Amino acid sequence: MAASALDVVRAWYRSGDPALLAPEIDWRVLDSFPAGGNYRGRDAVLDRFFPAVLARFAAYETMPESFHVAGGTIVATGRYRVRGLTGVAAEADFAHIWTVEEGSIVAFRQIADTAAIGAAIGAAIS
Repeated sequence: MAASALDVVRAWYRSGDPALLAPEIDWRVLDSFPAGGNYRGRDAVLDRFFPAVLARFAAYETMPESFHVAGGTIVATGRYRVRGLTGVAAEADFAHIWTVEEGSIVAFRQIADTAAIGAAIGAAIS
């Protein structure tokens, strides 16, 4: 039995398994988020986005709290829990919009409280 779109997204949050991302995924993060912008392709997400984000934090946790399903589109809401390199901690709300096709994540959109994230890393983000 094929995994549902929700199963795929939940598996990503649990494991971060690169195999869940389509080779040509369209990954979009708010420009005001650290390392924000558009990333095209699994390699760009894994080799450019995540290392750039994680380099700015001593701790970074994504905690989804609710999932809303509309076919292959999943909207997850939750909170980031972060600690900047200086030790400042923060929590920030997020909404993630995932598109899943044939068992792979083909698109991701992020909306987040960038002011709270900026406070943790000591940067004014607007």
